[in-house]
Amino acid sequence: MRLLLALATLTFAGCSWLATATAPAKVANPPSDRAQLQARAFWDALHNGQYDRIDDLLESHMQVVLSDPADPLTLSHTGWLHAWKFSERNRKAPSARSVEHATEARRLFEEAVLLAPDEARYRGFYAGFTMAEAGILKNEKQLRQGYYEMKHAVAMWPEFNLFTSGYVMSINPPDSAPFKEGLAQQWETLDVCFGEKISRDRPDLGKYMVLEATEGPKRACWNSWIAPHNFEGFFLNFGDMLARANDLPNARAMYEAARLPKSYVQWPYRDVLERRLARLEQLPVVLNSAPPNEAEMTSMINSRFSCMACHQKN
Repeated sequence: MRLLLALATLTFAGCSWLATATAPAKVANPPSDRAQLQARAFWDALHNGQYDRIDDLLESHMQVVLSDPADPLTLSHTGWLHAWKFSERNRKAPSARSVEHATEARRLFEEAVLLAPDEARYRGFYAGFTMAEAGILKNEKQLRQGYYEMKHAVAMWPEFNLFTSGYVMSINPPDSAPFKEGLAQQWETLDVCFGEKISRDRPDLGKYMVLEATEGPKRACWNSWIAPHNFEGFFLNFGDMLARANDLPNARAMYEAARLPKSYVQWPYRDVLERRLARLEQLPVVLNSAPPNEAEMTSMINSRFSCMACHQKN
């Protein structure tokens, strides 16, 4: 009887593996006209900072996903809506259910990666939310899976995903190994964007503005239609990380770099940056201790503008 049970178990396991291994893979479909309409609504809300539209947009986007679950564009935008809802959750009263948005973001970006495995942005967001969800749920195995998935994403597009990785790691305490690795990745972002090893001692970054690119991998280093204030947001976060690490000379250099593009005068969060410069000496304590719902003196990763600092137009 034991032998029969063992044989039955092995047979079942073999059939299960074979059935799974030979199942047809999903094949990506181009976005439909309906999906394109939703994409325009997505970008309109994102660029105008309309956080309160997220719930309605999630409903309309999921209707499109249900009609075509093989459309990676709509899957990724739906994931992004969950990511935005989670990342700027401190706009609203605290809710334990906000973690659900991290889980949904991870799941939807994973689906998008399966359909478009060469899209480095999907992979970077998938890795980031794999780590975010794992950190919340204290799942060390998943955290490591996300960490190495992010390494893959960085190798695919370092100009984009070095920042993505470092930003995710900035959630950690400034004396932790993950935070220090994330800070090193912000420096490395400058190296790959500007094409040379950047000084780690109060660098003057104005001379690199002539390198601005709108095409190719280095477009991720600059402002674009997708992220109208990407440059300013990057340096706001970099300054915050350096200030939290008590490296105030370099924090000042990064905050001042955010002022370099002509778009700075239209940036909705320039006053946030100017107040940081005015209180620079206090920032190591303030940014490491401010409650998450304090709008302007919370580190960017925990703030109400953690997405909007780069993506909101005005």
